[in-house]
Amino acid sequence: MLFPVCRHEKKNRMSISHRVFVVEEDAVFPISQKTFTALYSGKVGALPKFAGQTVKIAVVVYTLEQRKPKTIIQIDCERIRILGDGTIDENYEHEGLHLAANRMWLSEAKPKSSGNVVDAKAQFEERQWDQRHPNLSGPSHKRILDGNYSPPPSL
Repeated sequence: MLFPVCRHEKKNRMSISHRVFVVEEDAVFPISQKTFTALYSGKVGALPKFAGQTVKIAVVVYTLEQRKPKTIIQIDCERIRILGDGTIDENYEHEGLHLAANRMWLSEAKPKSSGNVVDAKAQFEERQWDQRHPNLSGPSHKRILDGNYSPPPSL
């Protein structure tokens, strides 16, 4: 059974949205949610400007007040590899999913050691994870916070 929502609850509901950016060094380029969806859906030519490159994607999650961004909740970054046809490199993405799954399971397990040999797989995967999920540089982080980013690339 669904319960009716009173006017007070509707008025004080928090709306959340997100924006997606491609970050190159200190330049920040917004991309539309439609382009981002097309990219992850495997549409050919979704990001032709970045074809053949590994780029940093930043997803900014924020609250809305009267349909305008109010407070940033989180900024997530990930490196993705774009193939020559503008699509995501699926092998690279599968490796990333493999790292994420191992990250959940290996955090509970202790590294095995047999004499002088140490199993350092978890440390290597942690390093790979950090390389695939870099922090934003100070200037690019500031540009996103200030809303002072470059014009969208011609896609």
